[in-house]
Amino acid sequence: MIIPLSETAFFDRGNFTGNVYVAKDDGKGFNALLVDCLEGHYKTKLKDATRVYLVLQGEGTFTINGETKEAQVHDLFLVSDGDTYEYAGAMKLF
Repeated sequence: MIIPLSETAFFDRGNFTGNVYVAKDDGKGFNALLVDCLEGHYKTKLKDATRVYLVLQGEGTFTINGETKEAQVHDLFLVSDGDTYEYAGAMKLF
């Protein structure tokens, strides 16, 4: 299966935009997004999900459960169910 960028759903949340390759509602058991972090993602608590973020371009920070780490290209961040997280910087994430 291939999902070209041209067949994804674009979204705009102000501080970050992106494209949804696989949506939660698709019934695959996961979702996949390409995210352009322009400034940051607001602080939120993850519920009934696990998220993995791979930094493709740029740099910034990820704060997970109050612990802040620098984010650079090829770093992978795992956010588990129940974690509180936010990220900031100018980054492209998958």
